[in-house]
Amino acid sequence: MELLKPTIVTDGGPWVKHNMPCPIYPSKHAVLELSTGIFLPSWEAQRQGWTVIKTPKWLRWFIRRYEPPDKRG
Repeated sequence: MELLKPTIVTDGGPWVKHNMPCPIYPSKHAVLELSTGIFLPSWEAQRQGWTVIKTPKWLRWFIRRYEPPDKRG
């Protein structure tokens, strides 16, 4: 799988153009938070309550350990 390398174009102001898709709705663009440089879900996804977080290692282990057997691959 080839990773997308985002192209970011800015004029130094509060506006920026980029080609990064939203992780929730891939047909929409993600939102780039300029103060942190982190891509957030699209505005529509944010209005619906979606967010992207990094889960702690213990929680990832717990979810993988206790997911239903039919979902394991």
